[in-house]
Amino acid sequence: MPDLHSLPAGTRPTNAIRNNGPNELALERFKLRELAEGWPVYRDAREWENFRSIFYPGAFVYTTWTGRISIEDFITLSQNGMDAGAFIMHRVHGSSVDLAGTRAVVKMKATITQRFELPPDSVLADVEVDCRFCMFFEKNSEGEWRARFVRHFYEKDKLIPVDPRRIPVIDDEKLSIFPAGYRFLAYCQEECMPGIKVKRDMPEIRGEEHDRLLRQVKAWLDGEEIEV
Repeated sequence: MPDLHSLPAGTRPTNAIRNNGPNELALERFKLRELAEGWPVYRDAREWENFRSIFYPGAFVYTTWTGRISIEDFITLSQNGMDAGAFIMHRVHGSSVDLAGTRAVVKMKATITQRFELPPDSVLADVEVDCRFCMFFEKNSEGEWRARFVRHFYEKDKLIPVDPRRIPVIDDEKLSIFPAGYRFLAYCQEECMPGIKVKRDMPEIRGEEHDRLLRQVKAWLDGEEIEV
């Protein structure tokens, strides 16, 4: 039988502190959670200067619709998308923080929601994706935390008609080519966002890319120099 309840051996950062400990470390974890929650709160509200303050210059993030991209290019594309009618929102459900000296990783559970007008009948539908943001932080010489990299685990998604009387038409053959963890999101992004080619190998709830990201988390917290 496949082992569906365990993580790969050797991926837990044993030198990191993640709960309890002295009060000053609890305060550091609080700061990191506040920064992580800035992604959905600031981005959804178009507070771009506040959003930018979370990251180091030259930070990189990943999304299904951009792949790996610098934070400045991500902001520009997000703004352009909003001008073109893109409607993406987030709900935050909680976070865990692994803290090791001047490095930390926040895994923030969230739901990404995006509204689409699906062809051929212009039916409005929302895609909701349950995911975990995986955010790599480092403390700078002034004692401030900033993010270097952001990735996501895409765990499961669903498609919800905005008006239950109008059901979108889905091409089952095309739907089947996308990864299970973000299948409806990928389908709708390619159907409704001109020129978008969705990245097919994002980390999901299990699998090779999931395990690779966990190993990168451990390497980061162990002080290794990595590229995510």
